[in-house]
Amino acid sequence: MTDFAGRIARAQAALTTQGAALMTLGATDQMRYLTGWAEYGHERLVALFVPASGEPVFVVPTMHQAQAGGNPAGLRQIVTWDDATGWQDALRPLLTQWLANALSPLMLIDEELYSGHLLALQKLEPDARYDGAGGVMTGLRAIKTEDELAAMQKAADRIDAIMEAAIGALREGMTEIELADHIRALMKRDGTREAFNSLVCFGANGAHPHHSTGETRLVRGDMVIFDIGCMADGYPSDITRTVAFGPPRDPDAAHVYAIVSEAHWQARDAARAGVSGATVDGVARGVITAAGFGPQFVHRTGHGIGLSTHEPPNIVGGSDAALGPGMCFSIEPGIYLPGRFGVRIENIVTLTSDGLRSFNADPPRELRVVPA
Repeated sequence: MTDFAGRIARAQAALTTQGAALMTLGATDQMRYLTGWAEYGHERLVALFVPASGEPVFVVPTMHQAQAGGNPAGLRQIVTWDDATGWQDALRPLLTQWLANALSPLMLIDEELYSGHLLALQKLEPDARYDGAGGVMTGLRAIKTEDELAAMQKAADRIDAIMEAAIGALREGMTEIELADHIRALMKRDGTREAFNSLVCFGANGAHPHHSTGETRLVRGDMVIFDIGCMADGYPSDITRTVAFGPPRDPDAAHVYAIVSEAHWQARDAARAGVSGATVDGVARGVITAAGFGPQFVHRTGHGIGLSTHEPPNIVGGSDAALGPGMCFSIEPGIYLPGRFGVRIENIVTLTSDGLRSFNADPPRELRVVPA
């Protein structure tokens, strides 16, 4: 069972250490981490205000009152507002109270809160100081508990099986969208759903790391990239595989795959507690650069993952903080050749006290050729 009370207590201790009066979280995974509930309000403010001491307070439209009241953390302080009057007057006395009792008028703001809501807060309290809440929340969320790791393993096991079924479904003439729809159907049949929009790239489309899955049809000899993820107990998976549909048409396909594979495995070997994300990124990038494809590796080696599909730590140059046991992130180097094809290989891993564990099954060391 999730220790929401413990999470809130640690958040408040961090606020006190940082000298902040309170923290404001939008309807994001930050709110969900502390309370087990978050519901998107569109342009309406749905927020959790966490003072350095005392009980946190939900500020929600009246239409969300019942849902907020059922939050798994058991928080009971809920301030509601309606469209006719807005939320500012409902919130003003709380802000006045919290800031009056604080040593510093510092408010930490969820970086995913709408800018319009932040601007309105600044008008309410123009004398307060504002900074991001990311540092506090990252410190809480970075090290996963055993329950979180179990949920992520469950999601990874599901996506490994779905990936195999998706690769087996390749048929000449099918479109990327048709295959993505099939992947969604596989997830639904397994009692899960997409963690993000399934990415399917045929042929030259694979040279775009974030290609928009479309109407391109599969042709024998195409390289195919799958980047997909599903959910388990509120936690996502994320995996990328590159295969050839029949013998690859491009003569460099197997060679490029071998380079990316070597970068993937060397980065995994380098990822240990105490090293930095920049170090791991440098290892993967070094392999690809030495092979002459440095400019074609156009993104970071990895991103953190947990309650959110993308969260700290980042495995990228400049990320100098030491990685620690219980942190989870992707290892996903890639090479992208415009007009030809792309290759990316991604597994989600977690650091242990003495090494690294991959949630996903190991990718092939050599390019997998699927019968066409």
